[in-house]
Amino acid sequence: MANFVKVATIDKIPEGKMIKAEIKGIEILLAKVKGKIYAIDNVCSHKECSLNEGLLNGSVVTCPCHAAKFDVRTGAGQKDTPWGPWQESFEVKVDGKDVLMKI
Repeated sequence: MANFVKVATIDKIPEGKMIKAEIKGIEILLAKVKGKIYAIDNVCSHKECSLNEGLLNGSVVTCPCHAAKFDVRTGAGQKDTPWGPWQESFEVKVDGKDVLMKI
């Protein structure tokens, strides 16, 4: 049975921004879009670049290495991203000020 673990506090993730967190050796990208926190694998599925170093435009993060685009809400690659269809996404919930992720 999967558990939720704390990955950040809500005040560390401003609206429209993203941060990198690490849990159990996995790099996670946390992004806040329209007041909701989302979590996807931070290591790009193509070149192993850190997505948190890219740009967030709405709900789409652009990889800084080769401009692949992924929706932070689902991890889905965008139409103009031929290098991998998705990033793994993780269930997130907020408990008070804690951001928890299901592992």
